[in-house]
Amino acid sequence: MKILVVVGEFPKLSQTFILNQITGLIDAGHEVTILAKQPAPDQKVHEDVRRYRLQERVIYYGASEGVRMGKFRKLQQFAKGLAGLFLKHGLHQIRLNDFVRHPNLILMARCLTQTDLSDRQIILAHFGPNGILAQKCMERGLLGGRLFVAFHGYDMLRYVRQKGNTVYQDLFRSPAILLPISDFWRQRCLSLGAKPEQIIVHHMGIDLSAFQAEAAEPEETLQIVSAARLVEKKGLDDAIEAIRLLVQRGFKVHYAIAGDGPLAGELHQRIQAAGLETVIELVGWCTQEEWIHLASRAQLVLAPSVTSSDGDMEGIPVQLMEALAMERLVIATRHSGIPELIADGANGWLVAEHDPVGLAAAIEAVIRNPERWTKIVNQARQTVAKEFNIETQNARLIRLFERDINP
Repeated sequence: MKILVVVGEFPKLSQTFILNQITGLIDAGHEVTILAKQPAPDQKVHEDVRRYRLQERVIYYGASEGVRMGKFRKLQQFAKGLAGLFLKHGLHQIRLNDFVRHPNLILMARCLTQTDLSDRQIILAHFGPNGILAQKCMERGLLGGRLFVAFHGYDMLRYVRQKGNTVYQDLFRSPAILLPISDFWRQRCLSLGAKPEQIIVHHMGIDLSAFQAEAAEPEETLQIVSAARLVEKKGLDDAIEAIRLLVQRGFKVHYAIAGDGPLAGELHQRIQAAGLETVIELVGWCTQEEWIHLASRAQLVLAPSVTSSDGDMEGIPVQLMEALAMERLVIATRHSGIPELIADGANGWLVAEHDPVGLAAAIEAVIRNPERWTKIVNQARQTVAKEFNIETQNARLIRLFERDINP
């Protein structure tokens, strides 16, 4: 099959779930092209990007990397591009309101008038806004094939809050198949007007073979890790407070946070103010290989996710799938689709959002009950193998594609 994957930024280190899907489709013998607005600003790149020479498969429809424009220059470019499209390429049928509401549409449409991708059989758009752009271009013959749209989280909340509850109405009225990554987001699609028959929950997955199972052994100091972009929805301030409470009670712990982001300075100040510089370490961005090494030296992985003040939420964090596959102990929050992965007391533990006291109590229970560790981590890897294995999920996705091509 000829498959076009539509994303915002590529390659993006934090989106290994998309990368794993792309490489799986290539391994299955399909012709994959990637349509992205721009490269991600990440300094590090996953090794699979090089191994599969994915940069040779990418078409960028937005501004070149490193280009920065002021508001007036952007307005000039928008007007010039819009006029050019209308006059040269006969796109007068695209409603002006669509261009105004979705500014990236002008960039994608202009690109597709110069690069013919109308022979694609499958369009797989990750995140709702990219699905909208693809659907608008398909309506006008700039893209061909069957559209599938994966919904992950922010596209169902923060984006809807910005654009309004009707932002997906045209997409939901189209023949597109919607692929929310959890039942939680399936319910959100329904509440926004999607039809039940066009929705198929499709979990993202990980390459199980990349994560060797090795049971954690109790040590004098409990080694705890998180992998997270340093943003509000990751709940890392709650994790820091929980660690402070544990240290105050005399427990020996060390907490390493892998990631970077806008809250790095604020979190560093919080750590300093609590006098925890020797206990909590901000290690910066990690490649998947570096994260595996870090997690393999720890006993416990934390994912204290919360709903942010602007309504943003998680999907099902990939770091949790990876931790379970490595047979790490996991504590997370009852947030978004996480309870679809973590069963409290069975393969990990769940606590309420914004509850550092409860988080500290859960960590303390882990420390005091090492006899439970083996049963918990064995069940953890089994969960991933059954429901979140990228090979299984990619095979399922390919069957969905083939069913629509050959009904």
